Amino acid sequence: MTTLIGRRGGRAPVALVLVPMIPAAAVFGALIAARPAMAIGLAAAAAVFALAFLAPATHLTLLLVATAIVPYDLQNAYGFGGGAGLIMSDVLLISAFVAAVPAVFRVPLSPRLLLAAAGIGVVLLVAVVQAARGYQAGAPASLTGYELRSLLGWATVFIVLPLIADAERRRRLFTGLVVVGILLGLWGLIQYFVNIPIIGGGSSGVRQDINFTEGARSIQGGLFGFPIAFLLGLAALSAGTVRGRLQRGALLAVVSLNGIALLLTYQRTFWLAAIIGFLFLVVRAGRGQRVKAILFLVGAAVVVLPVLAVTSPGALTAVQQRFLSLGQYSSDDSVRTRIVETRAVAAAVRDAPLGGSGLGAQVEFGWPWLQVEPRPTPYTHNGYLWLAWKLGIPAALLLVLLAVWAIAARGSPDLSPLHQRVRHGAQAGLLLSLTVSLTFPAFRAMAITTTLGILLALSFMGPLAPPSRAVSRQ
Repeated sequence: MTTLIGRRGGRAPVALVLVPMIPAAAVFGALIAARPAMAIGLAAAAAVFALAFLAPATHLTLLLVATAIVPYDLQNAYGFGGGAGLIMSDVLLISAFVAAVPAVFRVPLSPRLLLAAAGIGVVLLVAVVQAARGYQAGAPASLTGYELRSLLGWATVFIVLPLIADAERRRRLFTGLVVVGILLGLWGLIQYFVNIPIIGGGSSGVRQDINFTEGARSIQGGLFGFPIAFLLGLAALSAGTVRGRLQRGALLAVVSLNGIALLLTYQRTFWLAAIIGFLFLVVRAGRGQRVKAILFLVGAAVVVLPVLAVTSPGALTAVQQRFLSLGQYSSDDSVRTRIVETRAVAAAVRDAPLGGSGLGAQVEFGWPWLQVEPRPTPYTHNGYLWLAWKLGIPAALLLVLLAVWAIAARGSPDLSPLHQRVRHGAQAGLLLSLTVSLTFPAFRAMAITTTLGILLALSFMGPLAPPSRAVSRQ
């Protein structure tokens, strides 16, 4: 009789596998006749779950594409149950988490990684409780659902742990990050040169007429991701161990495409944060790596800037105008509006410093000098205030301290030069995100929190364990 080989060499009749599939197939056949959309959705979900177990690195790459590139409003339009229901990134995150948790218990982890993962677990539990509180207090389900999704993105810490413990999976993870970096940079340039209008709530598309420039357009989709991809690519190149033309070309594409997209965001905070991140890479590098990082940066600029000058003649002039406007903050309405909203949110934090106000909570304020009447909003530009407001100061402080610890953590001397520089790139990305959070709420941005979870895990990445000498029994 035909048999299947079990994990320990035992044999199980094919019937044990086929018999449960018969009623499942019958149910699926009936469902596709009555509710074809639901049947197709269930089949797709089953395929996604299977991929999470069979190819976790590829699955994580798809999750990054779904969160960092695919606009949230587009996902929501084709989701199941609206803003509080399931969307594509939800299914990818849930399936990846389900597949990763058992694997985490089977791989050796350093005490630092275990402690960091435990801390993230606490933050995620607090987020779930605060989502329930906010919903019970009357917050819209779609709003509570979005903010919970954003925070649950940090669960990628658990998804990455088994991937970085295995040589082949670590390689596939790095390959996936390069692929996502290229796609992200291309998506940024497509938005700009096709002039895609603002999508939904402004998470993607191009915003027109940037202050202190002559009609510049700002890329919104990928805003948080461009500088991180830029720094990670530059860090990997500076390791000096990437020899293949294809690999070096791919990393150069990541640096060039995302560097251009970063410039075309015209966001001064992100430019300054990227400079800080680059200086971090330079300081943490060895002498040879330091020189390589600077040379690759200069080389990318020499190639990219002339191309940008030809394809978008006014772009470099607008970049110069926008950068020089750093000295005009006193007359900048965006700074004045941030001050007003900060005072309103700070008052809400003082009202509930420990327990927080719950996800979906809103404050009300207006900008009379712009003739904007007071209205409720769940948003604030300061990411730290947003965390303290929604989760409470203890949970906010825990998450921030975990990120700071990851940035300051020293790597093992046994790490290869490439893995060490990837660590540095991840730490630089976290530092950049903490800097940006002073004026942009990275902790609330669903487009970047999954990436931040990956960066946190990579920051604690250790050397690979020696391969097992165990011989499998036939």
